[in-house]
Amino acid sequence: MNEEIEGIPTRPLAGKTAVVTGGGRGIGVSIATLLARAGARLALVGRNEDSLRAAAEKLPKDTEIIPADLSQPDAPAAVMDIAVQRLDHVDVLVNNAGAENFTASHELTAQEADELWALNGRAPLLLGGRAATHMAAIGGGSIVNLSSAIGSERSMANQSLYAATKGGVDGITRSLAAEWGRKGVRVNAVRPAVTRSDMSAPIFADPEIQGALSAQYALGRLGEPEEIAQAVLFFATPASSYVTGQILSVDGGWMSAQV
Repeated sequence: MNEEIEGIPTRPLAGKTAVVTGGGRGIGVSIATLLARAGARLALVGRNEDSLRAAAEKLPKDTEIIPADLSQPDAPAAVMDIAVQRLDHVDVLVNNAGAENFTASHELTAQEADELWALNGRAPLLLGGRAATHMAAIGGGSIVNLSSAIGSERSMANQSLYAATKGGVDGITRSLAAEWGRKGVRVNAVRPAVTRSDMSAPIFADPEIQGALSAQYALGRLGEPEEIAQAVLFFATPASSYVTGQILSVDGGWMSAQV
């Protein structure tokens, strides 16, 4: 039995398992770390096996790694099947893997568009469908997608492709929630704005750019990966048992406030 503090389990995912895509770097590492602390056994998915191994070394010894390029058509189904085989069952799926492309719209190629959609949109859709089928068979589960403030409520020049893929994640989230809710599968999304990660490293490395962006946020600063992980943890645990089909902005007030 979990120890509790004022009725709240200190390890709310004890006995549960979780798959985290993009789990070898950035926000994915923070998500995996927090889920492990909450008691979950993990499988980390990503393209770079070395990064996955480095991340797993800081997690419990039973952490699994599944090297895979989720942009490939058959990879999502294969990854989920491997995860179920190794973990016995999957209670939580976190679709965190993603990439950026800030090419001007008139310079985009069809190949660029297809590649980004394959990773940012098609992969979470196919992973979610495969995971939901499994979760429904074991009585339920939770799928958490990583959306973005870019493409959902706001955007900027040269972000049309990235915005399209992340706006699609919101639609996927709501549709899967409607499709699988009666079978005990909840589907939600976390919507960060600029957060410290490998992709945003150039922003955090330039004090002038970081300061200019921070000035647009109600909280006066950009996000940290641990703050995104906390929101993911909420959706992964029974604390959100009556929440599905929601997209939670974790953006320091960027979208809701005019500073």
